[in-house]
This record gives sequence, C-alpha cells and structure tokens, in this order.
Amino acid sequence: MKRYLGVYSVIVLIPVALAVGMVMWATHGVGGGTAAVDAGGQTASQLLLAAAVVVVAAAVGGAVARRCGQPGVVGELAAGLILGPSVLGALAPQVSASLLPASVLPQLDTLAQFGVVFFMFLIGAELPAGTLRRSASAGFVIGHASIAVPFLIGTGVAWWLYGQFPPPHASLMVYVLFVAVSFAITAFPVLARILSEQRLLHTPLGVTGMAAAGIGDVTAWGLLAVLIALTRGTSLLAAGAALVFVTLFAVIMFWVVKPSVAWVLERAEAGRASRNGVCAALVCLVLVSALITDRIGVHAIFGAFLAGVIMPRDSSLVEELVSRIHGVTVWFLLPLFFATVGLRTELGSLTGVGTWLTCLLIVVVAVVAKVASGAVATAAVGGHTRRETLAIGVMMNCRGLTELVVLSLGVQLGVLNHELFAMFVVMALLTTAMTGPILRRLIPAHVPPQSHGDEPRSRTKEEHHDSHSA
Repeated sequence: MKRYLGVYSVIVLIPVALAVGMVMWATHGVGGGTAAVDAGGQTASQLLLAAAVVVVAAAVGGAVARRCGQPGVVGELAAGLILGPSVLGALAPQVSASLLPASVLPQLDTLAQFGVVFFMFLIGAELPAGTLRRSASAGFVIGHASIAVPFLIGTGVAWWLYGQFPPPHASLMVYVLFVAVSFAITAFPVLARILSEQRLLHTPLGVTGMAAAGIGDVTAWGLLAVLIALTRGTSLLAAGAALVFVTLFAVIMFWVVKPSVAWVLERAEAGRASRNGVCAALVCLVLVSALITDRIGVHAIFGAFLAGVIMPRDSSLVEELVSRIHGVTVWFLLPLFFATVGLRTELGSLTGVGTWLTCLLIVVVAVVAKVASGAVATAAVGGHTRRETLAIGVMMNCRGLTELVVLSLGVQLGVLNHELFAMFVVMALLTTAMTGPILRRLIPAHVPPQSHGDEPRSRTKEEHHDSHSA
C-alpha cells in the first residue's frame, strides 16, 4: 500500500498540483479568466433552469386548457403571461428574476425564433391541398372576404390608434398596414384542431371552413411579406426589389426544388438513398430557405413556409420528418416562444379606464369584422343554414398562434409599442378562446362522428398538439 501511495503521489498528485498552479498563475496574469468561465457556466445553468420552467408551465397550462374545452395554445399563452411581468414579475419580482433572469432572455428568444421557423414549415407541410381543392370556389370567396373586410376596418382603426399609441420606429403607412393585417389574420392550424375535436372536420361545413381559413392564411402571409419588405426597405424601390426577389425565389422553389425533392424522396423510399441523409438534407433545405428570404428582406418564416408547402403529401419519409420536427418544436421550442411573448407583454402598462376601453374596442371590432364578413360571404355563396353561416364566421375569427407570430414581428420591426402589443395579445387570446365554445352552441350535437381513415394527414400533427394555432 505504501508503494502504491508513493507511486500515485509522484505520477498523479504532483503533476495535477503543478497543472493547477500553472493554470492559476496564467489566469492571474491574464485577469478575469476564472470569472469569465464561471459567468459562462452560470448563464448556461440559468438557461437550462429557465427552459425547464417554461416547458413545465406550458405543459400544465395546455393540459388545464384542454380540460376546460379549450385548445392547448390558450393555456400555453396564459402560462407565458403568468411567467412574465404581468403576473409573476408584479407579484414576486425576485422569484421572476431568479427563474427568468434578463441574461438568458436573448438565448430564449433565439431558440424561440427557431421554433417559429420550424412551426411555419409544419404549417406549410400540413396544408391540405386536397381540402382546398374540394371547396376551392367557396373557400376562395369566404377566405378573401374574411381578409378584405377586417383589413379595411383595421385600416380605419389604425388611423385612430396612431395618435394615441404611435410606433417606436415605423412610418404611418407601415403602422396602418400592420395593424390592418393583425385584424385580418385567421389561425388555420388551431381551427383544424377545434373542428377535429368537434367531429366537423369532414362535414361540408368543416371542409368549407378549412378551405376558407387555408386560403385566407396564405393570403395574409403574402400581405405580411409585402409589409415586411416595406418596413425593411430603405425606399419603395428597395421594397419592390425585395418582393421581386421573393417571388422569383417562390417560382424556383415550386418549379425546380419541388420536383427535385420528390425525385430524391422517391429514391430514398425505394432504398437507393440514405433516409437519414435525406432527412438531414430536408432540414438543411428549411434552414437555407429561411435564410434566403431573411436576406432578401422579408422574413425567415416565409422561406420555411415555402419549404413546407413544396413537400410531397404522399411521402412516408416526409411524414416521419414532420413527426420528428413536430415533437421538438411543439414540446420545447414553441413554449419558449410563448414565454418570450409573455415576457414582452406588460398588462400593467394598460393603465387607466381609457386604455382598457381601447383594448375592449379592439377586441369587439376584431370579432365583429371577422364573424360578420365570414358569415355574410358564406350566406352569399349559399348552401348552408343560418347557423352554419354564422359558424363559419366564428371559425374565421380564430387567431391563435399565427396572430402571436405576427405581433412578435411587429415588436421586432418597431411597429408596435408595449401597450398596443399587450392589447393585441389580449385580442388574440380571447378570439381563440371563444371559437370552440361558440361552435359547440351553434352546431347541433347530433353530427355523426367521422371514420378515422378519412381524416387527412394534417390531423396527426393537430392531435399531438394544438399549439399550431395560429
């Protein structure tokens, strides 16, 4: 034993002691090295803690919302608001600072942006082209009516809001257009979840509502692309150039990349190419597409959305990829997005009776504009009862996560200040929460259940999670 201890001391302990001494001497000479390492480790620990708290809070909030008959996105957004300055920051600021310190907010926001990018890819990949084709004519009229009328009304409201809540860094034209788009948004994914839960997804009413919401969603994203190009462009010429480039990029995606992807997927599914390699290439396609549209001057979400739209709908490999991306996006990245929205939302900034009356007015105008335009357009198209026409108007009023993505862009681009952002977050939460209960009251309970075999592949994603609310 003495021999072993002697050898161990000479060969192990002495070299270790010398190495530690040299490191301490070098660190002391440079100055601050140990502190920097400790700070980096502390930031990583804080980020892990913050992410764990956010994921748990979102899971609990979503579960409570579903027990109450609401889509999970309502509870997840509520959990984000509770973690933010509106609730936890006001009631227990020290606890809030320890769980979600300011030092980790940039990292959380970066992860949240990845969540939004992959969320938009999932929306594009799950957009049911068959449903849109089956009710294209009626969906085209209803979807565009439910965009145009709220957009017009939102333009008028924006002129009135401009004097009270001016934008931090945006022109009047951009401000008015952005508020109008915020009024016009419809959340296609969460609507699919609600209709699936109420066994309406494959009824004539549900098909019409899905087609209208899908067409309206695509149109709204196109309007938002124009708006972002105007916001980021230094002139109308620069904004026009950005739109030309993004249109050219879309043409290349549909006419060049789409058939190439289909060919590669066919080889992979036949065993002539590596499935893992192809999946990695598709993920790279999503990221590169997002990068290209961001560099063009619109936003990364549009490239990710296009990458999803061009995916073949009959590919088992695409189904596998969507399922894997869906899990990490919905269970981890999107809750971080809800947390960043909650941390940006300061309901305490809505002080005074006048401010809350303005918030109430925004909610009422948003609801009336969407429901009325959708219902009137449905009645004009014909083929539905009065209850069904009103039900489609209620479907168009569902905003969900899509509205939150738009509002977050508004804050990033300097279009919305904290007060107006909080008002529109309240509007998004309420319009999403009222959709399910009102539909249950309007549509007869004796609607027969549909067979699972008839449901489109998009239901797979929606059944996993209703955060695809948008």
